[in-house]
Amino acid sequence: MTDSRDDRVLERSKDKLKRDLDKTIMQSVHEILDIAEVAIGDTHRYKLFRSKVLRSGNNTIRELKSSLDRSYKILFVPDTEDILEIQTPSIQNIREGKG
Repeated sequence: MTDSRDDRVLERSKDKLKRDLDKTIMQSVHEILDIAEVAIGDTHRYKLFRSKVLRSGNNTIRELKSSLDRSYKILFVPDTEDILEIQTPSIQNIREGKG
C-alpha cells in the first residue's frame, strides 16, 4: 500500500471507531435516562436531569473524538462476522435457476 492509501485506510478505521463509540455511549445515556425517568418521577426535575446527562454524553463523545484525532492511528481489523461477501449472479446461473 502507498502512504496515501494507508492514510485513507487508517482514517476510515478511525471514523468507524468514532461511530461505534458514539453509538455505544448514546445507547448507555438513553438507558440511564429511561431508568432515571422512572426513578425521578417529577417531569420538571427529570427534564433538567436529562439535559445534563445528554450534555455530559455529548461532551464525552467530543473529547474522545478529539483525543483520537490528536493522538491515535487506528486500524480496524474485521472479525469474520464483519466481512460480507456480495456476489452478483451471472446470467448463466439465472437461466439455470441457480441465481
